Amino acid sequence: MTRSRKKRLPLVIESGKRRPNSVMIAAKFATECNIAVRQIVPIFPHWKEYKKYPKMIDAYISRVVSKFHMDADSLPTKKACVAMLKKAVRQQRYKLKKRYFDALPLHLVPKTSPVDTMTNEQWDKLVEHWKNEQKMVTCEKNRENRSKVQFHQTTGSRSYEMQIVDLADKYKNEPPNALELLKEMHYNKKKGFAPAVQSLIAEIEEKLNEPVDDGLQPKDVTDVVSQPLVQKTKKNRFLVNVGLQSNATRVSAEHDLEEELVVEKQTSSDLREVVKAQQQQME
Repeated sequence: MTRSRKKRLPLVIESGKRRPNSVMIAAKFATECNIAVRQIVPIFPHWKEYKKYPKMIDAYISRVVSKFHMDADSLPTKKACVAMLKKAVRQQRYKLKKRYFDALPLHLVPKTSPVDTMTNEQWDKLVEHWKNEQKMVTCEKNRENRSKVQFHQTTGSRSYEMQIVDLADKYKNEPPNALELLKEMHYNKKKGFAPAVQSLIAEIEEKLNEPVDDGLQPKDVTDVVSQPLVQKTKKNRFLVNVGLQSNATRVSAEHDLEEELVVEKQTSSDLREVVKAQQQQME
């Protein structure tokens, strides 16, 4: 609810999207989804286990919907809520593991649930999942891969899409180019640019400032930005994520689109299974 008008914010989610177009409302939507998960949703080891509890998912959606002025029966709304639920659950699971498992010796890991949303039995099951040898090997491998990331974005939990919308006032006359977006997404107000990012920007600017032979077209900023990104990272999706394509990334963008369609189909499948489970319970 807004403090000034004392009424719920209007929330409209277009078909095919997972968040509203407004940056402010999108942030509020994400916040309410995370709050709902922390307050009423237990954390299971796998997402597939949530499909066994359609009433719990309905309660979560109802909690989120109650915070906005929106069509509660809208399919895009339900899809968006389920997609946010998956992300929020994964994030909460990570936080619990970091606080109550990774930070403690095994014999000091809580035997009873440290959160109100989980029973002791549910907590034991989650801890056993973390203790699984294969799971621990996977976590260590993921930790190692994260340490290899060179160019950390600084937008926090806000998506690139929402960050670009928020930059509209700054770039009124002309949309930001690839280099400007690279700077915007990797600049920290307190620390500035990380050394790796600063070195990358200097390399790109040096190439852009190189003289162009007579009769040749001026250098395309997106292509110049793409070259060092491809060289320095195994599979960089920055340009695709900010809505730009270079000649080098155009082919991979088609593959990325296919992956997004797979995710969208999976979300729809998850929702259908929830509805099917509800119908079976009613029968």
